[in-house]
Amino acid sequence: MASIYTLDPRDASQSSQAVLASRPASLDGMTLGLLSNNKPHSEDLLLMLANIIGERYSLKDVVEYNKGGHQWPADPTALEDLANRCDVMIHATAE
Repeated sequence: MASIYTLDPRDASQSSQAVLASRPASLDGMTLGLLSNNKPHSEDLLLMLANIIGERYSLKDVVEYNKGGHQWPADPTALEDLANRCDVMIHATAE
């Protein structure tokens, strides 16, 4: 008789409460990164947010990156470049 094996995809490690990343006191003089997953209107949403933030703070620069699709992760080299160039990031999905 053949054996049947089942796999449990759930994470067996102990869960802990999520911790928020530290936030800057102000966005003045900072470079804002915008990371789109290429869903419809995601870039529009990010640009609207950047405009609102730009009205309230004196941003140094805004860097945009579109990862090309929501089905796969962003290119690690691009993420490293964004981490080096940007002080804060916003990632958005929309439809």
